[in-house]
Amino acid sequence: METIITHNKSAVFDNIMFGTMLTNMNGEIIFWGQSNEEIFGYRSDEIVGKSIDLLFDDSESMSFKELLRECAEHGEIEGHWYGIQKNRTGIWLDVWVKLLQRDYSIPDICIISLLNVSKLKKTERQLRRSKLLAQNLFDNSADAIIIINDQGNIFSCNVAVKKMFGYQERELAGKSVNEILPHVPYEDGGFMKKNVLSSEKINGVDLELQGVKKDGTEFPVEMTLSEINWDNRKIFTGVIRDLTERRNLERRIFEIGSEERRRIGCELHDGLGQMLTGVRLLSENLAKKLEVHGSPGVEAVNEIAEMVKDADEYTRTLSRGLVHVDMEKKGLSVGLQKLCSKFTNVTGISCQYKESGDVEIENYNISLHLFRIAQEAVNNAIKHANADYIVVHLSRDPKEVCVTVTDNGDGFEIEDGHGNGLGIQIMRHRAGMLGGFMEIERTENEETQVRCVVPNEL
Repeated sequence: METIITHNKSAVFDNIMFGTMLTNMNGEIIFWGQSNEEIFGYRSDEIVGKSIDLLFDDSESMSFKELLRECAEHGEIEGHWYGIQKNRTGIWLDVWVKLLQRDYSIPDICIISLLNVSKLKKTERQLRRSKLLAQNLFDNSADAIIIINDQGNIFSCNVAVKKMFGYQERELAGKSVNEILPHVPYEDGGFMKKNVLSSEKINGVDLELQGVKKDGTEFPVEMTLSEINWDNRKIFTGVIRDLTERRNLERRIFEIGSEERRRIGCELHDGLGQMLTGVRLLSENLAKKLEVHGSPGVEAVNEIAEMVKDADEYTRTLSRGLVHVDMEKKGLSVGLQKLCSKFTNVTGISCQYKESGDVEIENYNISLHLFRIAQEAVNNAIKHANADYIVVHLSRDPKEVCVTVTDNGDGFEIEDGHGNGLGIQIMRHRAGMLGGFMEIERTENEETQVRCVVPNEL
């Protein structure tokens, strides 16, 4: 009967999916399960009676004596062991060990169950390497990268963020992203609801914003924002690039072009315009002399003089377009006042001008860009929004200059044709060249508001 039971136990051990072996208290193997052959490569007749030390590397795993001592103290133990196969290849094993005793005597058998976890260990190593690689790429990226939760709080950033904004990582952890990007939009406590469709996943949205360093210095940045679903939470990754050098170059190119236009305008006004005026006066005098002497050709000469007069007026009109004389001499405020007055007189639509603070801007290029942005916004309100009431508001404080154009028209969606039109793109580009930003939104009063904010000094 005992033989049958022993045989049945052996059959059970042989059919268990993981390896099983029995040893005596000296570490001699007295039973070898069939699954062990697949793990170690030894047949039962090759290993039974041999020492268990043949199967394990003491430098990577505890010795058998240490194993017995741990089992005697804790009853059973489990952990990872480094095994040695018949071909001397190392493998990692998940091991469970327990001491058995018969008739309540001292333990005399050690049962060891094994599971080959080498593939798992390899996967873990690959995951660790991948994580290390990702962390290195994250930390050493030339672009600043921040990770933000759906409430707009920063919970991770790379080294480039510290260099760009002057903060240490611990100073930004848990802080609102508005600490470094004050104009990132919020709505009802949620991050990135404004100007972005909340029902759609954000993927690669580019935002041109003002960044703020730790010392309060503002500078233009571009942030590419992407949304990720991670651990059942919505998070955002923002890749930030400093646009200071690009904006300085664009501004310099524009200034060169602006100076050239002004030079051409002055040449048209003072050079060609004066010559045409002289030709017109000579033609008029010649016509008078021909008329006094009764000579033929008076009408032809008068017609020439009239054509020269028209050419002179056209030349002066061109020169005024190239050189905004009123704004250059009297400033942005006067230019916007005349813009509103002109639109009211021409269209019959109420276009009012308002200002707040000391709005005198000495930099002509800032004034010209802001004037063109306001001009395009007013044009859009009339042409596309069917507005009958427009307000242009200019304000200035020690840090920023702001031009806001508000109308009560039909408005338009950012994603439609008007919102992505060339005029809107040029307006955004002008604001960006000045180191600022432009936004379009629908107010609570169902009015469309175009708002451009730029630094007070370039």
